[in-house]
Amino acid sequence: MGNPSMVIAPSDTAFAIVLAPGVPKQITAPGAAETVLFNATGPFWCKIGGPAVLPANDVLDGSAPELNPVARQVRPNGVIGLVAPAAVTVSLVFYGAAA
Repeated sequence: MGNPSMVIAPSDTAFAIVLAPGVPKQITAPGAAETVLFNATGPFWCKIGGPAVLPANDVLDGSAPELNPVARQVRPNGVIGLVAPAAVTVSLVFYGAAA
């Protein structure tokens, strides 16, 4: 049946965040979280460690939010800022240290 592949175990903490167009939200990562995986129904901007702002102009000072990240390291109880240009639902699935 082929070669085995690496897969991750199911998470015990997953959030679904519903974003209204242009309205930012800040989410607090769980206390044991080290990694978050993202998936969404549409484009969204993310800022790990602070609020995300929907870019309206060029952001050239290094402070821009990130468009559609897939996976990022997070700090336990750290802030994740989200914002989207249109209505979108973002899934955040958290993982801690491997047992």
